[in-house]
Amino acid sequence: MNLLSLINERMTDFSKGQKLIANFITEHYDKAAFMTASRLGSTVGVSESTVVRFATELGYDGYPKMQKAMQEMIRDKLTSIQRIEVTKNRFGN
Repeated sequence: MNLLSLINERMTDFSKGQKLIANFITEHYDKAAFMTASRLGSTVGVSESTVVRFATELGYDGYPKMQKAMQEMIRDKLTSIQRIEVTKNRFGN
């Protein structure tokens, strides 16, 4: 299960601070993927430790593992877009 699915599935269980993190990641995972836990926390208005606990709550072994999952989502998305572009170029619109 990918990170966005996990977040959506667990959204009702999150605390107020965790919901802030979840909403930011859902809307801006491309930016969040390259933020430190401290930077993400200050961006949404929670502490760094809240960000780390959020990652743990989702089943990751800390923030770096969740960050890697976000980066993989970006990579997968880019790969899909690139595939669409190649197909479009080969077969036309």
